[in-house]
Amino acid sequence: MPINFYSVKNHLEQEGWKLISTEYKNLDTELEMICPAGHTQHQTYKQWRKHPLCEQCMAGDPFKIKKNKVPTKKVGTYRILALDAATNTTGYAIFDDGALVNYGTYKTDGSKETVERIHDVKLWLLAAIDEWKPDFIGIEHIQLQSFGTRGQFQVEIYRALANLQGVLLDTLFAADIHYELAYSSSWRKYCGIEDKGRENKKKQAQDKVKLWYKQDCTQDEADAICLGKYFVHEQTKTGWGEDL
Repeated sequence: MPINFYSVKNHLEQEGWKLISTEYKNLDTELEMICPAGHTQHQTYKQWRKHPLCEQCMAGDPFKIKKNKVPTKKVGTYRILALDAATNTTGYAIFDDGALVNYGTYKTDGSKETVERIHDVKLWLLAAIDEWKPDFIGIEHIQLQSFGTRGQFQVEIYRALANLQGVLLDTLFAADIHYELAYSSSWRKYCGIEDKGRENKKKQAQDKVKLWYKQDCTQDEADAICLGKYFVHEQTKTGWGEDL
């Protein structure tokens, strides 16, 4: 059956969603839609068809892990959880004995105050630890970007990320989880990402993931995967497994 505007509209309505966009071109066309709870979402039909979920609804329940085929950890498996942590969208990747087994993002409600979003990320992390049982968690270190003409804005972002990182590290300390931090320059160098400019580097990370794993993913997911690949390498140097 051919896919057209009306078939997409009917499919969404069958699941309790409402299509706001009035035009559909192909699977990669970004569409405006409203979830059953009334949240406005922007995503392609391809994305929605694969995971018909509302990220705002998911963010409203920090204890609920988005179960997208995260395998049960087997006895004797060394599991690494890599986090590209942020107060809005946190990218994560899971590696079992060096093999990528899952990746995704956790999104907070952007309408909340920063401190509340940080609290939500903490609750999500606690739920992730309980659900996925990582042996090690690698987190991207924060750094203050060059000021330029947006100096105050950069400082505000740095302050929010510093607050988030402090909360996450305290959470991992209390949970007795082994963790380490890595600067983006370190994991990008290991992964062979050499382009200049923030957007170019993020695009190259996506290209690397596509090359390595045949996976199309978001920038946050790609950064988390590359970060995790770096930590897999670093952990092997300290005695776990063989260098991959």
